[in-house]
Amino acid sequence: MTTRAILLSCALVFSAGVAGAQRAVLADEKPKVAPAAADLSGPWVYNRGLSDDAREKMREGMERAGGSSGGRSPAGGGTGASSGGGRMSPPPGGMGGADDPRGAMRGILEPAEELTIEQGAAEITMEEKFGQTRHLHPDGKKYRTDNGTAEVKASWKEGQLVVETKRGPGSRVVETWERVPDGSQLIVTVKTEGGFGPSLVLKRVYDRAQGDAAK
Repeated sequence: MTTRAILLSCALVFSAGVAGAQRAVLADEKPKVAPAAADLSGPWVYNRGLSDDAREKMREGMERAGGSSGGRSPAGGGTGASSGGGRMSPPPGGMGGADDPRGAMRGILEPAEELTIEQGAAEITMEEKFGQTRHLHPDGKKYRTDNGTAEVKASWKEGQLVVETKRGPGSRVVETWERVPDGSQLIVTVKTEGGFGPSLVLKRVYDRAQGDAAK
């Protein structure tokens, strides 16, 4: 075989190998699919024993920062709390989405004891017993609360509902809602930045109400 024939044969073999490798890469590349939304619907009951104590976390954060509330309660009021750090009893409210900033902070410190979630493709409704009702639109678009004091954005990320609420420069609350695989619990992670106190990361656990079957 001549040198030219040998070189041509090698070139053909190399080209076939490259083409095969390219086909293999293309075969491995699968179209990206948006993560499925988890079904959060149903009645839920707050599990205080498995959840973080928000007030204790607030005290710890203030101690680490070396600051003092100056007699103010974490909810921003001077009444209702003793100078010795006595526990206030504010009514429960929504977390980041309440129109009243102090009400939003109360919602962080005092989560709803019972929660009913109705979930649709375009809207998720969270109704708190003896509290407020939140209407979330998980389309990733920003919108304002009814009185325009807060900006809210909700979206699905890796099967988790992520709700971001901004209220003024530097004040932000990010909630991540996740259902455990067997549907028996909701795990809610709340991250706060700015606002009335130190930045916090809180874990909340809700149990599915007795008698309600997971979907």
